[in-house]
Amino acid sequence: MKLTEFKTVFLSGKGGVGKSTVSSALGLYFSEKGYRTLVVSLDPAHSLSLTFDTEIGEKPKKIAENLFAVEINPEREVQKYLERVKREARELLSPVVIGEIEKQIELSYYSPGALELATADLIYRIAVSKREFERVVFDTAPSGYTVRMLTSPELTEEWFKRLIALRKEALKYRKMAGEKVEEDPVLKILDRRLREVRELRNLLLSPETLIGIVVNPQSLPVEIGKRTVGELSSAGIEVKLIVGNKISSEDEKELIEREFPQIPKFFIPAMGKEPKGVEKLKEIAKHLKVKPKRGN
Repeated sequence: MKLTEFKTVFLSGKGGVGKSTVSSALGLYFSEKGYRTLVVSLDPAHSLSLTFDTEIGEKPKKIAENLFAVEINPEREVQKYLERVKREARELLSPVVIGEIEKQIELSYYSPGALELATADLIYRIAVSKREFERVVFDTAPSGYTVRMLTSPELTEEWFKRLIALRKEALKYRKMAGEKVEEDPVLKILDRRLREVRELRNLLLSPETLIGIVVNPQSLPVEIGKRTVGELSSAGIEVKLIVGNKISSEDEKELIEREFPQIPKFFIPAMGKEPKGVEKLKEIAKHLKVKPKRGN
């Protein structure tokens, strides 16, 4: 397996294992191979600014040749997503009911799943519909959130399919009642949203997408990593890489080898202080050599 064959990367793992450091080093690795690369922080507790040792905002900032980084504000993304839903509702519904609908949309800001849907919408824009970079590395939030985010397209697809079926049923009865039904704008929007969700799902399942988990050689990060592998596997999403970070001995390597025997991996040695800045990250990037599965 060659890292450069992957165009989109998602790195997960327990909080504090060094996802931002590994994501930044991987982005630097891609950029030094000549690929225009974007590193995206989806973690509310952003660390890219600290890792790259420069201020990073919500618009891509150039870090080095071919390398850009951005830190996403999750709350603002939820608000943008809901505003989009409101705009679509205004195009379809009468002024009589739109006020109440908008109130319900605003309340959904606090509902379970709103952040995952907004994040999925953001990933779609960056990695599918408006892709401006040859390689994109997503530095995700801790494991539980990442699992919900990566599995949300599958659940959302089923939801849209059900809504489309119900809408078609309603249109059928309207036609049976003698009503002339032109092209339905609601169905048009639902079809478009279903297509977008399927495209995002295809991205996650693509052979050009790498789902990786960063672990440290301690029991809790390893157990959370194993649980994440299982949960994603149950959703049909393959974890293709384990990153053993902050490794101090062969015994620690062996621990990770033993717990993840069937998944390719690479190991990054303990560096003492957390690396900051491009020059320090180059030291990390030197270790991005994938060790094949056992038995290969």
